[in-house]
Amino acid sequence: MLLRLSNKIVFILLSGTISACGFLNSARYEYKGIEFEDPVKAPEFSLADQSQNIVNLSELRGKVVLMFFGFTNCPDACPGTLGTWKQVHELLGDDANQVSFVMITVDPERDSPEVLKKYLALFNPDFIGLHGTLEEIQQVASDYNIYFEKEDSGSAAGYSVGHSTLSYVIDTDGNLVLGHRSYETSAMDIVSDIKHILTKPSGALDATGKMMLLCESGCMVNLPGKNQ
Repeated sequence: MLLRLSNKIVFILLSGTISACGFLNSARYEYKGIEFEDPVKAPEFSLADQSQNIVNLSELRGKVVLMFFGFTNCPDACPGTLGTWKQVHELLGDDANQVSFVMITVDPERDSPEVLKKYLALFNPDFIGLHGTLEEIQQVASDYNIYFEKEDSGSAAGYSVGHSTLSYVIDTDGNLVLGHRSYETSAMDIVSDIKHILTKPSGALDATGKMMLLCESGCMVNLPGKNQ
């Protein structure tokens, strides 16, 4: 009887060890994008979409948000990013309902709601195109450390816009956690990162960049993040 009990205890301990190892392995997931060392809350903004509805970033809480700054006359990075996003949306299947794809124009002079709507429909009509006054766009871009500036293109269009090409990934808790150069990152890699974020319990990543193990008893155990 004692032997059987001892064997049972050993089995329970081993099971617990295996479970803990499984959690730690999942915590060490290597993101394909550029991981921010100290994830912070994504700066709030309020801009109009292509249907002229006001969109507040906080309203997208609960979904993963892919966001980048671009414009409809962009010759390379923007259509490349949106083309990749189109593939991402398709590869996600039903999980695409848990993701918002957001482009903020850096050319509000030419990118009217109608222009944005027509342009984004070429990739996916569910993609969100945001616009505002130049001052509003400049403020949001500054909050996200995004550069953009008019440039003389020498073309019939009159000018182009030089801009940062990083796409941001905001998790379901509103934390700014990743950056992708989407036109350089494969759709499969982006999907992998999104799916990992979607599997994390709410509150699993705090603002100090530490993974939080949420215990059944309500406790929280800090586990070092990969960059600590």
